[in-house]
Amino acid sequence: MKINTKKLKYGTAAMAITIAVIVLVVLINVIISLVSDRVNMNLDLTPNKDFAITDETKDYLASLTENVEICTTVDETTFQTSDSKYIKQAYEVLKKYAAGSDKVTLNFVDMTVNPTYVDKYKQYYSGSISDNNIILFNEDTNRIRVISISDLFNTEINYYTMSTNIVSSKAEKTLTSAIMYITDPDPKTAVYLDIVTDSAVGGNVQSMLEDDGFDVVTVDPLTEEIPEDASLIIVNSPLNDFSEELVDKLYNFMENDGNYGKNMIYLASTSQNLTPNIDAFLAEWGVKVINGIVSDSSQQNILGGSGGYGFVTYIGDSGTISSGDGASVSYTGGIPSETLTNPIAMYYARPLELLFEHRGNVSVYSLLDTEETGYFLTEEMTREYSETGVMPDIAEGNVPLMALSSKYVFKNNNQLLSNILVIGSDAMLNNSYTSQIYFNNGDYFISIVNKISGKEDGVDILDKDLSGQTYQAAESQISAMRILFMFVVPGAAAAVGIIVWLRRRHR
Repeated sequence: MKINTKKLKYGTAAMAITIAVIVLVVLINVIISLVSDRVNMNLDLTPNKDFAITDETKDYLASLTENVEICTTVDETTFQTSDSKYIKQAYEVLKKYAAGSDKVTLNFVDMTVNPTYVDKYKQYYSGSISDNNIILFNEDTNRIRVISISDLFNTEINYYTMSTNIVSSKAEKTLTSAIMYITDPDPKTAVYLDIVTDSAVGGNVQSMLEDDGFDVVTVDPLTEEIPEDASLIIVNSPLNDFSEELVDKLYNFMENDGNYGKNMIYLASTSQNLTPNIDAFLAEWGVKVINGIVSDSSQQNILGGSGGYGFVTYIGDSGTISSGDGASVSYTGGIPSETLTNPIAMYYARPLELLFEHRGNVSVYSLLDTEETGYFLTEEMTREYSETGVMPDIAEGNVPLMALSSKYVFKNNNQLLSNILVIGSDAMLNNSYTSQIYFNNGDYFISIVNKISGKEDGVDILDKDLSGQTYQAAESQISAMRILFMFVVPGAAAAVGIIVWLRRRHR
């Protein structure tokens, strides 16, 4: 049998080329698989870059000098196959942290397959670690933060179906804050006083402070001392008055043996009983919480369904105060510039009265007022209206809702400050307001706390609302894709075919 050497030659060459192409494709896939662990290769084509991380986070990740491990107790397949766009967005954001720094590693752990994997963290964490957790661990200092997957989202309750729905994503904000916390060499401690209260916002206040990087501890002031290293205490709308001994604890904490440098947040509510001892303490700081309720005569400011007891107002110029030497101090530095004009929602707010502007070593400022159409009714006025049916005369104007009082002392030519932030409505810090991206409640609160605590603001990261968003390609992109797939790709394939045909014909 005569062997056609020409066919054998070209057949062998063709086979060699085929094998080489297959090997090349496999090699490229292997390389891409390896590289994709460090470089996120997905393209984010959404209009607002919902699956991307901000330049601020990228810069922060690039500056990391300590090793951070992110471990999710949710297997990767669950993220990839989820029907929720928010879960998928969180997955993409998580991957970008590992891609953004060689100091960050990301592990997905299936607890049913490897239930003992998280045991190594338990010596550093007093709480429980279970499914649907994200563990952030500083391998150099052994500092740890454990959050839930649900902490990556803002939610609201549908009271018709009694179901909880995700309304926006705060994945990047939460993760970046957690990494900042575990890499902070000197975290500040906040003390939440465990007192009798009707307030329902305590848990949310603590969560916001923890997300901001504070170590939050709960202290029973009747049986425990306030830790000396604490920089902030939270007094959440006490239902009953404090004893003189407890008020003395507040005095001692704030004065700090004459060194000052302490801060307090006092939340008021309309459900409180009379509190003469607390009132006397606040009066020395120039603030009076009036027994009454605030509203607004402009219907465009009233929150729907609130019966007039909920309304919106705006920070405006009240977020910047004069420091007395011609300079000014801004308390809005922690609010993303894109949302600075968003409203503040208030609900069942008690009016505040600033007893003086400056007296001795105490200065008092209003950081939030109602609009000019605001007004308030005292308990006496409400009682009179209830008994007579006649609305008493009310004076409209800017009613103070948040006040900041600063007491200072000079030591070695340095001004040392202690501050009390008084908020007339504990309800303004309800999760239903602080979690909504069109209210500035949470951002303004944290911005003020950071300012008075001398704590640097975290990165300004907007929550992302993914509802109803679809990718809409620009006309230039559509034209480019049309040219690519209608002309370039077919033309290239045709050219290759013609070249091969001509070569074979002339052999």
